[in-house]
Amino acid sequence: MSTSRSTIIASSLAFLAIAASIRPLFRMAMLSSPDPDVGEIPILSEAEITKRVAKKKALLVGGTRGVGFGTALALAKAGAEVTIVGRSKSSGTTAVDLIRQQLPPTADKDKVSYITGDIGTVNTTKQLIETLGKSPTRYDYLIVTAATFPNWSQSLQNEDGVEKCFGIAVVGRFLLYNNLHRFMNSDVRVLNVLAAGTKLPKRFNKDVATGQRDPSGLFESMMTFAIGNDIMLDMLQRHRLIAKKDVTMVSTHPGGLKTDLHRGQGFWFDIIEGLAVMIVGISEETAGIRQTSILLSDKLHLHSLSRV
Repeated sequence: MSTSRSTIIASSLAFLAIAASIRPLFRMAMLSSPDPDVGEIPILSEAEITKRVAKKKALLVGGTRGVGFGTALALAKAGAEVTIVGRSKSSGTTAVDLIRQQLPPTADKDKVSYITGDIGTVNTTKQLIETLGKSPTRYDYLIVTAATFPNWSQSLQNEDGVEKCFGIAVVGRFLLYNNLHRFMNSDVRVLNVLAAGTKLPKRFNKDVATGQRDPSGLFESMMTFAIGNDIMLDMLQRHRLIAKKDVTMVSTHPGGLKTDLHRGQGFWFDIIEGLAVMIVGISEETAGIRQTSILLSDKLHLHSLSRV
């Protein structure tokens, strides 16, 4: 084995040892609220969640895996009617089947469903909004976890000419939030889940967002779409661009989730990141209960924007 590779492996192991020793601090940093008026959100019990969401209807955009799947599971177990939106019908069918298998025997399994949709481009987002608007179903909760990461073997720009990650995190979400009146009930709650720009260095790169140049790596891509998402939410709130006056919106970080969604960013990144989430990561189910607790919290700013 070469000296340089041995050094990299030794450094990686040292990093993981440190991460393991400060695991509580890591989680505190990831789960802390940037809004002092909201503060820490207590985790609700299954009984408390059931009391609040039974007979409610929830729409999850990006709910086929990861934190979205975990949140869909928590809501379905509590008796909510859950609709999952995803790009892949096979993944959607699998997610619905997995959730139905974990419901009580007496539960109505048909209350968990899937529709194909995508917020990756302007056209696909408009198509999804049209589909939702034509349906008689009106939702009480909207949870958006849809995201993607750079695929360096393909073009990083979408058909609109913007970076693909930015297209989902900012453009698609903006269109969705600005059309809530077409598919949501009155007095709704919206949970925006994404890497938070408030926890990243403030360096928004317009050239990356608009596709004028490719991001230099995963971190620059994440900074661009995360900070862009924060700016978009602020503009929605400040200028009342959301076409409903009774929206309680909360933006939160997914936390240290055990997932393979970041894979494909390089050999050593994949190894280190994979080992790191094994040490500090939480399961989809645990993440889902946490996100559901945030969505339902009494500590949020009603009819306004909170950050948790």
